Formats: sequence, structure tokens, C-alpha cells
Amino acid sequence: MSQESEIAIPESCHEILSDNTEGTLSTLRKKDGLISSNPVGFVWDGQRVRISTLKSRVKYRNLIANPLVTLCVVSHRDLMQYVEIRGHASIEEDPNGSFFREQYRRGTGGLEPPEGIDPPDAERVTITIHPRQVSSPSLYAGRLDQK
Repeated sequence: MSQESEIAIPESCHEILSDNTEGTLSTLRKKDGLISSNPVGFVWDGQRVRISTLKSRVKYRNLIANPLVTLCVVSHRDLMQYVEIRGHASIEEDPNGSFFREQYRRGTGGLEPPEGIDPPDAERVTITIHPRQVSSPSLYAGRLDQK
């Protein structure tokens, strides 16, 4: 999959991504090709979605084997609204955990991660999602809007 196929995340999705810090990341399991979904924290910087993880996690091994990925973020303000981002992932080293600390602070309202949160000798990476398709439907065509 090439970078040329990447698309921008539409402005109509920005509010949900800005207001939320958790989503569900789906990857294809390396061992059998079945879908594996996990709750994750993420950072939306207005242009891209990034996620911190450890190299010891299954999601990391899955993405090394097959970079296809989907992230679904449900609005905490209106459970009938969500954003689904489908595409591929790239992975960068995060040797000093700086991105992890940024993600942790964002998800906890500014708190620093506790000492020893990662196992000794843990290796952190940053996953960046490169969208190929983005959708943000309103469930039940908005008839159950909670706003």
C-alpha cells in the first residue's frame, strides 16, 4: 500500500477526534488472519492520528506482519456519532517515550505517567494511521440524537 493513496480526514470528523482520547483499533492477527480489536488511547493533532504501544503487544506484531488497520472512535457526547478510519499504519521508534507521555497527558487531563508504568526494558513505538477511507455516519440517521 503506498502513501499516495492516503487521504485527509474530513473536517466533519475533527470534532469527534478532538473531543475523545480513546478508540478501538482493529488489526489483522498475524497468527491466523482474524480481526483483533483493542481499546487504545490516541492523539489527534488536527491532521493525523497517532497511538503509542509497546513492541511486546500483539497489535505491534500484527502491524509488522500486515499494516492494514481500522480505528473507530465513538463520541462520548453522543453515542450515535462515530468516526471510522480505515487505512494502513506506519511505525516509528519512541526510544525515550516522549510521544507516550504526550498521549498519557492528553488522556488523563495533564497527569504525568507513573514511574514504572512500563516493564523494565520495554520498547515503545508510535503508530501513525494513514487513512484510505474515513466515514462518520450518524446511527439511525440522527433520529436518536442526544444533543
